[in-house]
Amino acid sequence: MEQMTTQLITAVAVSEDKGLEKGRQYLFSLQVSNEGIIRIVTTDDVEIYYGSVHDFLISWSNISSLGWANDRETFRKMLNELKGEA
Repeated sequence: MEQMTTQLITAVAVSEDKGLEKGRQYLFSLQVSNEGIIRIVTTDDVEIYYGSVHDFLISWSNISSLGWANDRETFRKMLNELKGEA
């Protein structure tokens, strides 16, 4: 995928599909390509692709954005701050 804004999201998995644990809250990065493909990578390295925003939304509950970044360095700083590693 090309350069894009990355959202830092927290959400609860509603199924065990794609290696997730149902009912578990995950912290993950979310990216959307120009073609509308959604890619998420959880902090424990589960990587999932969704073909549409609908597919993403029905897979999660309690979705909250914690911030966004335009580059890896900013994203890492934001993630470290959340982990208390400022």
